[in-house]
Amino acid sequence: MRFLCSVALFLVCCSPILIPIHAIAQTGEYVSAQLGKRTDEALHLLQGEAIEADIFDENFRNAVPPDQLRALRQKISEQQGQALDIVSITPRGANSAIIKIRFEKSIGTMHLDLETAPPHRISGLLITGFEAAGDTIKDVVAAIDALPGRQGLVVQQLDGTGNRLPQAALDPDGRYAIASTFKLYILAELDRAVRAGERRWSDVVRLGPKSHPTGISQNWPDASPVTLHTLATLMISISDNSATDTLIRVIGQQQLARIVKAAGHHNPDELRPFLMTRQISALKMPAHRAQRERFLGASPADRQKLLAGFDSILSLDSLDPRILTNRPNFIDQLEWFATPQDILRLLAYLSRNASEETRAILAINPGIGQDTARKWNYFGYKGGSEPGVLSYGFLLQSRAGNNYAVSIIWNNRDESLQESELLALTTRLVNLLAEQ
Repeated sequence: MRFLCSVALFLVCCSPILIPIHAIAQTGEYVSAQLGKRTDEALHLLQGEAIEADIFDENFRNAVPPDQLRALRQKISEQQGQALDIVSITPRGANSAIIKIRFEKSIGTMHLDLETAPPHRISGLLITGFEAAGDTIKDVVAAIDALPGRQGLVVQQLDGTGNRLPQAALDPDGRYAIASTFKLYILAELDRAVRAGERRWSDVVRLGPKSHPTGISQNWPDASPVTLHTLATLMISISDNSATDTLIRVIGQQQLARIVKAAGHHNPDELRPFLMTRQISALKMPAHRAQRERFLGASPADRQKLLAGFDSILSLDSLDPRILTNRPNFIDQLEWFATPQDILRLLAYLSRNASEETRAILAINPGIGQDTARKWNYFGYKGGSEPGVLSYGFLLQSRAGNNYAVSIIWNNRDESLQESELLALTTRLVNLLAEQ
């Protein structure tokens, strides 16, 4: 990616909001309370809040008067667009960090230093440059293609006929691990069953089996009574794995196989049997090597029988989080697989059929920021990630009333991915699409 700005800009920033959880998760390092607070304030300053007097120490205020600071901020805004959110924080101790900030047109790098003593005001702020996300959709696709590993994407306007050519495509028929984007199939089946009168969103089931985080329901009492609507909302909005596994149990393998086929997957056997998150994670554990090898060597029909036989030993207690979060692990063998075109067809299926309730669930968490989502009449999203896998799926309606589906997938079997890179490019692509 090319640099829009190579001149270092001294700056200060502030904003009293909570830091997005994903920002800290990007580095896996501890972020001190004072760094978290001052980083948020820096973002709010870049967004135009007049809080300079509260967040900088005296030396900084003397060196960079408020008028000069506001002029610099205005210049950045004109060149890079609105500051949107924090992408990542890389601490260099309790009072210093390198911070990535997402703007509408780029990702900026900021060095932040604090006083060593309370109240830990900002003593130094240096913006060293901006990485462009691309000026056209073609530019963005080229930048995504240049990322290490394998990338696939499809951007297409939906008109109900299925005859439109994609507006952008990159390896649209390639086979990729999609991580939690597979949960869209579960939502599609729930929606179908409710519309058909077979189920109601208010139906109450018992929570279980439990899985590992992400989510919150793994901490709830075993067999808690929950509605299908609650489980679907948790599954889509915060990718709750225990809610997901409960829904897989309740729906059953036969119905899930039907919806995978109905939604247009090119090879439904890729998702047969429809693995729970606990099962797929447990099969990756060294302790279950024998079961893993038998499972991978079997046909789809035999895999379902095998899974029923040794599911009881694929317990939550057998999972080692270090193995799940350290590096890519069997992502080309034990995962949920689809092509970008498969996900596009699934999104198109939802666009044609989904009820207003289902569309509302899809719109709870926009994934890439509310500022981007506000540019659209409707903004539905579900993504997925694990080491070596990132997948984004968007169902969109423009201000002009045009419907779009976007599928973007990034796999790297050798190393973990920097989500901030794809997130910045994806944000730029979706913003450009909104401008058409």
